[in-house]
Amino acid sequence: MVDKKRNATDRSTYLRWLLPATSFRLPVAILPLAIEYVIGSTANFRLASLVVGALAVGELSVVGIVTTPLGHRVALLGARSTLWLLAIADCLLMTASLVHPLLVLSLPAALCSGALTALGSGQLRRTLTDRLNPASLQRYLSWDAVALEFAYLLAPGLITLQVAFAEIRVLLILPTILAILTPLVLGRASEPAVSPTDSGRITLRAWLWALSAGEGLVEGMVVVTIVPIASELMHHAAFGAISMALLSIGSIIGGTIYTHLGTHSTTIIPQRRIAILLLVLSLCLVIGAIADTNEWLLAAVLFGFGGCIAPTNGLRTFAATHSFEPHLHGAAFSMIYSSYSIGSVVAAIAFALLDHTLALGALLVLAALGTIVVAVAYLVTHPRPS
Repeated sequence: MVDKKRNATDRSTYLRWLLPATSFRLPVAILPLAIEYVIGSTANFRLASLVVGALAVGELSVVGIVTTPLGHRVALLGARSTLWLLAIADCLLMTASLVHPLLVLSLPAALCSGALTALGSGQLRRTLTDRLNPASLQRYLSWDAVALEFAYLLAPGLITLQVAFAEIRVLLILPTILAILTPLVLGRASEPAVSPTDSGRITLRAWLWALSAGEGLVEGMVVVTIVPIASELMHHAAFGAISMALLSIGSIIGGTIYTHLGTHSTTIIPQRRIAILLLVLSLCLVIGAIADTNEWLLAAVLFGFGGCIAPTNGLRTFAATHSFEPHLHGAAFSMIYSSYSIGSVVAAIAFALLDHTLALGALLVLAALGTIVVAVAYLVTHPRPS
């Protein structure tokens, strides 16, 4: 009877938290594409790319925030204050896109938005983990990885509808409204207690960050290469969009299966499972490189690749709750967000530098090898306990 009551309480806690979480995630998924449309069409696409790059730089800057004493001061702001600051940054970004003389402000606004997104993501996640029963953490974090995929699947559809039925210049209004709603629907009752006397801070000497960056590397390489593969090798441009949908669908199915079958053990070492999943993701990339002109085989590989994404994302978050004290969870979740961004940015830079030097398939293999090195290094240095 007690377990049933706990399950019902945890389910209710998660569902109440999912509303502000979705309101937070949709702008994150919408912003890069909306910026390309809005600033690219009103100014130029070079500036639009710089603004999108500023978002990524802001996310990466969080590594230098949470690993220094400044990270403790940021934690004292709390989730709602951080999310309000994010809403202000998004408002500034929207205003800069609408008022042409203010367009130069879009760069610092995007930089702040990226940093506050990573920090807000960590603090928002902590509001959930502080209130869930520890025995339920793995299951609900795995379910949340599936919910995250639904948000990223919905975002392109919202952009498409706006492009079809609204003026392109106003595309940044929707993510701004959602950013404002997030701290409102989060509510004061959801704010975890943060004590000024809490000691300790996140260090860079954690395998979790390297494993998280490895996931960002392989996923980022798929994102930047799939459209060129579809257009240049297959001469079927639409396959690029189909592939991204396959990734999301595979991730939703894979995450659902993992939540039902793989979250019952309470003695697992989550980092070890992440490393094994990274090896599977890398294998998919290698097969994809071989199958880059076979649509059916590549579609199957991408579906399988997607099937590993949600389980890996859920495990990364669960690993943070295993590796750090509760008062450091917000910073740890922010570091997971940032370390993944490091991997995806490395993939984008590698593509930009090597696209004319290496074949697209070779780029996939290169990303796979980088991730294999990280995963194998972890497994060798952390053998399975006997």
